[in-house]
Amino acid sequence: MPLPDFFPELNAYLVPFRAGRVLVLKRKNGFWEFPGGGVEFGEHPERAALRETEEETGLKARNPVLLGVTSATYQKDGREKHSVYVVYRGEVDSDEFKISSEHEEGRWITLGELEFIRLALNAKDVVDFLKAKQ
Repeated sequence: MPLPDFFPELNAYLVPFRAGRVLVLKRKNGFWEFPGGGVEFGEHPERAALRETEEETGLKARNPVLLGVTSATYQKDGREKHSVYVVYRGEVDSDEFKISSEHEEGRWITLGELEFIRLALNAKDVVDFLKAKQ
């Protein structure tokens, strides 16, 4: 049976907050994003965001709050992909984090600095979500 021309994907991300700053992670392709990834079958997006944050940074986030939902379409492996991103914010108790193999760098930055870094598709709308929730 041939593959369809497109495929959907559900992802969940969390913006870690600590002392008025947010943690961003730099992908190996040079784009910045927040910890997150695919929602597993049967998993609630909030739980996925918390799990992915811990897997990618070692940080345990608490008090997750839904910021918004966004999406992007793009080519991947010769097919159209439609990714839906459910984005939360959460508090963390430590500035110290680890970097997973998915990323090459991480930084704590202010909300104002977010507008001056090269954000990935899954993070572009997050700046507006954060401004709306202030």
